[in-house]
Amino acid sequence: MTAQTNDLQIAALPRLAGWRLRLLVNVWLCALALSTPAAIAATFTGLAQEAFERSRLDWDPASPEPVVEIDPPEGSDALGLDFVEYDKLMGKLLHDDSVWWLRANPRGNFEKDPLDIWMYQPESENYTPAIYRVADFNYAHPDIQPPLPDPLPAAARYLSAVDIGFQRGNPKSWPQILHLGGNGYGRLAGFPPLEFGTSFRLGVHNVGQPNEDFVKLRKLYLRPINERAFRLLGLVECEAYAAALAATLQPGAASTLRVTLHIFLRKPLRAADEPSLGPLGLSSMFWKDSRATPDDAEDEAHDADRFIVWYPDGRRREQPLAIPADPTDPPLLTDFGKVADFALVQSNRNAAHYRRYAPVDYANRVSLLVSDIASSLPYSVGLWQSYTDYEGADNIAVFVRFNRDADTPASVSDGIVFSYTLTAYR
Repeated sequence: MTAQTNDLQIAALPRLAGWRLRLLVNVWLCALALSTPAAIAATFTGLAQEAFERSRLDWDPASPEPVVEIDPPEGSDALGLDFVEYDKLMGKLLHDDSVWWLRANPRGNFEKDPLDIWMYQPESENYTPAIYRVADFNYAHPDIQPPLPDPLPAAARYLSAVDIGFQRGNPKSWPQILHLGGNGYGRLAGFPPLEFGTSFRLGVHNVGQPNEDFVKLRKLYLRPINERAFRLLGLVECEAYAAALAATLQPGAASTLRVTLHIFLRKPLRAADEPSLGPLGLSSMFWKDSRATPDDAEDEAHDADRFIVWYPDGRRREQPLAIPADPTDPPLLTDFGKVADFALVQSNRNAAHYRRYAPVDYANRVSLLVSDIASSLPYSVGLWQSYTDYEGADNIAVFVRFNRDADTPASVSDGIVFSYTLTAYR
């Protein structure tokens, strides 16, 4: 080795050390990226593409494994979480910007279906996933009896729903406005004294049938826009179709949710064979009104008591809710045809009429109005009413049904587009 060669090698040492340092830094950055929740730029166009691709695959219901300790109790069984106990699991806030607050909810009670929740991060202009952590939820709450097992079963450790609330200025309060679950059910409310009551569904198929196909909400991307609007994007799926969801939430004494769905059929739609395949449903409870107990003025129990539709020509049709007289009677089914707007209404606001059930505040349950409907495929609206003998049943369903044949889409531009405004009011 010559002195010149040795000098060149010595001179190269700093460059070699620098290269090794850069390599170590790059490896460290890659490891850091892998250990950090992934970020994603979600758009309605991208979700429509994903929904189209899913529609070309066989349906996978991804049915969750039963967990008897936290699923709804059966009959008089003490195992399982009832609604009150499930509320005790209330977790840490996912987001709070002094205008909007969000809380992710774990599996429990009827919230069984996994929901991927993503929250917008303005500093990166991307969405990052909400991560499930056992420590975020109060599984040891003393009001949950019998106590839940520790450790919690692995099959219960995931997120299944999200709550969205808003800071109200006058009087100052932080009421919850919206609830969405992986089971495809949502609840919307206006400012207090309004309470959640009638639910909405992000799609329907075979309503009330033994083979009812329950639409699932698989993914949800959440983004505050300003002090008056909150943006939601999502992926909806069932055996019949997959769909991209875009919605804008606006809070108020009468809160609104403007929804657009881009729907991709999994198999051709033959309307004559489909009693209820559509993009929207309302679910409610009607047990009894004054007709059921005429000698007891305090014994009414219902989320809504009448159904109203408005037609494009201005006609209005109103029907009081009722249930079959006998549990063996078939459900009552009424087709209202194509309507412009419709509502499940809680018209009796006299709290004295619900005094036997005062803690649940039936007098302030929401009425839900569906308006501003636009559809690329003709539709009609139906009302389904079945018998019940207890307070916890969703025995009233309103559903939008597509009533013209349609083929499966050849491309992402071929889907069915359906939009509407949902208003929760008193």
